[in-house]
Amino acid sequence: MIRVFVAVAAVLLAVPLFFLTLLVSAQTTGNAFLSYAAATLVAVLVAAGLARFGRGRRPLVAGLSLVLPAALSWAWFGAPVAYTPVPDSPAVSFWDLPTGSRIAYERIAGPVTHPEPVLLVHGGPGTPSTGRDVFAERLAAAGFAVYNYQQAGAGQSSRLDPDEYTVARHVADLDAIRQRLGVPKMVLIGSSWGGELISAYLAAHPANAAKVIVASPGAMDGNSFPEGSLTPGGQSDQSDQISAHRRFAATFFLGQVGGLRAARTLMPERTADGLYQQFVRSLKMGAGCGAEGSIDQAAGYGLWVNIATNASAKRSPDPRPALRHNDTPLLVLRAQCDYLRWEVTREYRDTFPHATMLTVAGAGHTVLSDRPAETSAAAIAFLTGKPLPAKPYTAAEAPWS
Repeated sequence: MIRVFVAVAAVLLAVPLFFLTLLVSAQTTGNAFLSYAAATLVAVLVAAGLARFGRGRRPLVAGLSLVLPAALSWAWFGAPVAYTPVPDSPAVSFWDLPTGSRIAYERIAGPVTHPEPVLLVHGGPGTPSTGRDVFAERLAAAGFAVYNYQQAGAGQSSRLDPDEYTVARHVADLDAIRQRLGVPKMVLIGSSWGGELISAYLAAHPANAAKVIVASPGAMDGNSFPEGSLTPGGQSDQSDQISAHRRFAATFFLGQVGGLRAARTLMPERTADGLYQQFVRSLKMGAGCGAEGSIDQAAGYGLWVNIATNASAKRSPDPRPALRHNDTPLLVLRAQCDYLRWEVTREYRDTFPHATMLTVAGAGHTVLSDRPAETSAAAIAFLTGKPLPAKPYTAAEAPWS
């Protein structure tokens, strides 16, 4: 009986020691082979040593101590996941920027009658908006040169070491794109995290944007909403989906608590990106008020850039003091069913001196694609100086209860 107890204890002790050694070694060496070798050696030696102390069957115990954690490790890090890349297309071109980033983009064709090009800044970080959508095509038809670019770490753009995924790097890429376009000013249109990136860009380059539009933007400062930026409906949906996607949740948690190098060393990038795609596809973009659509066509997502950039945002300077003196005209689009809290969106209107807000009924977080006709009409009117299609919203309280 004692031998059985010692054998079981040896195996149970070997499993956490295997994972602890694996993660520490991967984080410090960045080498998967060395990490697995060290973890295996520690697990087998500890288990065999305890089995010997209990006069148990050392080969059997050592074997179980190797097979069990190896199987668990494969189930977490190694098991493949379906991943949808951005499909190759002759419409996609690339900028090789002086920052070191190779940026994929698509120019939406149309007759150009306005001097400033429009750059679409997608959300995430790491969730590119690819292809031609109705919103972009309507802007192009109105005479704007529209560029839909994929940020570093996502889509067909270059993948970097996680340490390079910083807010400052994304800002530098944005200004390098402006210089590549050969214009003193550009129009920036950002959704979700794209609004955050534009805020950081304007804080660093206050005179380089002619006009700006933010749609369902994220919090301008990474630390401005310590209680969370999601609505109750958004919080509930995210919690439900995290529970349903435990492998993604475990990987995301490891990366957030400082083990991003270990996670990247042990998990193939496409596996991580596939887990991220599955999670985002499951989210209800309008959680809480009836607009329950999800992102079904997600492609080219990048998990490591998401984790690293969000961590960088919490360390970055607060852009709001600089933005309170920014002269750039700003249009804010607030969706009725956005899963981000009203206060997050309102802060853009109340921070920028020349901000105007319009509300969009029946739309969720993906407001530009939810209501392309309505939002493109508002955008074109704003960019061309024509009367807006609706009365600006100026109240402090939320437009919908």
